[in-house]
Amino acid sequence: MRLSHRLSLVFFLFGLAIAGGLQYNHLHELRSVAYERERRLAEAATAAVKALVESQVRAGVGLGRGLDQMLRHTDIAEISVVDARGRRLLERFDTASLLGRKPHPGLALERVRDGVYDVEKSVVLRGRREGRLEIGFRTGPLEARLREIAGQAVRSTFMALLAITLLAWLIGAWFALRIERIVPRIEVLSRDPLEFKPLRASGGSDEVARLAAAFNRLGASLKSEILRRRELEREKQELSAMLVHDLKTPLTVIRSGIALLREHLGELADTGAPAPPGSPRRTFELLDLSSQRLQRMVEDVLQLARLEEVSGLRERSAVDMAALLEACAKDFALVAAERKQRLLVKLPRAPLPRVLGDPALLRRVLDNLTHNAVEHTPAGGAITLAAAPEQGLVRVTVCDSGPGVPAEARSELFRKFFQKDIKRHVGNVGLGLAFCEKVVLRHEGTIGVEDAEPRGARFYFLLPSQQPNLL
Repeated sequence: MRLSHRLSLVFFLFGLAIAGGLQYNHLHELRSVAYERERRLAEAATAAVKALVESQVRAGVGLGRGLDQMLRHTDIAEISVVDARGRRLLERFDTASLLGRKPHPGLALERVRDGVYDVEKSVVLRGRREGRLEIGFRTGPLEARLREIAGQAVRSTFMALLAITLLAWLIGAWFALRIERIVPRIEVLSRDPLEFKPLRASGGSDEVARLAAAFNRLGASLKSEILRRRELEREKQELSAMLVHDLKTPLTVIRSGIALLREHLGELADTGAPAPPGSPRRTFELLDLSSQRLQRMVEDVLQLARLEEVSGLRERSAVDMAALLEACAKDFALVAAERKQRLLVKLPRAPLPRVLGDPALLRRVLDNLTHNAVEHTPAGGAITLAAAPEQGLVRVTVCDSGPGVPAEARSELFRKFFQKDIKRHVGNVGLGLAFCEKVVLRHEGTIGVEDAEPRGARFYFLLPSQQPNLL
């Protein structure tokens, strides 16, 4: 239920309780007035009849003269005069249906149920003997008045109900309107703080005005902080790009110098036999490997920065993943042999379905995963590159026989700069796997790691085969 509806309901119930109480009191007062008026009329009529009867007794004329006319023109239904012995000296009725009716003098007017209100009054008879004057009054006019009062109460209650409903709706809508001005701005602020627009100050001091002022301060602070952070991030990215770009030049010079030195020094020439530890040729080989590794890190940073700058793939074509795996295995064969590792490629007999994507980026993913496997597989271990179709996808795996990846590290393994215990299976500086994840996601695929059998880690990624629509 919306806040405006809740507020309207609260004000409606509150107003209904007040109006109901006032209406009840008013109705009770009108009924009391009607009863009191009827009692006074009855007392006045009783006094008039008493005076007429006593005057007739003093004049010595027969009782009852003039009473018939009084019965016809008033609300009196019955008149009786009873002496002290209980004998009825006079009885007059306005209708024969009242014959034999037992009067109930002293019964409250509010409790009358037979339509006649009985009043008893003492009267002086002949010889100054005291008698009783019993008069019954029709309650029909009183009941008609009470029905009229009830009808008026129903009409006034209905009008009050309409007024309360309208007033409650207006109050609820007014309060909700003030809050509704804030809600869309808060939703916009949560989606994009840069789209923040301050609310117009109402100048009041109530809770809603204070809430709007606090929202304006919060939005301005968030927008300023986002702009500041974006500027810092942009400067950091520019600085990183410049540093990485500047590193490529000295790395190229170092690698070229190492190659020239190996060519000019005959003793460093590669004879095909493994170089003994501590020999100059072995030293140059280690220098060459270290420079390659450093260049790979620099290229990872550059490639990752380029991926984060664009939202799609720069090149899309049909990629043969089997050919990419074989080429990757060929490039790492020498490194694996020097480390006394076995590098295997497992492909199905049937041709693999092709995937649509950027072959250079996918080859980079294979290189990073294979390099990590070589780095963490001990001498005598095995590294297996495999690919196979799987329910409309192509599953590519790089499996090693190293120490494996701890379960607690897998959830954040592909986060940039993530480092765990160096004895465990993680990337060098935490960029290679982050790059792999971004490339696979750009190809609408998934990437992950699981345990290998009997030991080690198995990195895998799945790509849709011949997917026409890429991000």
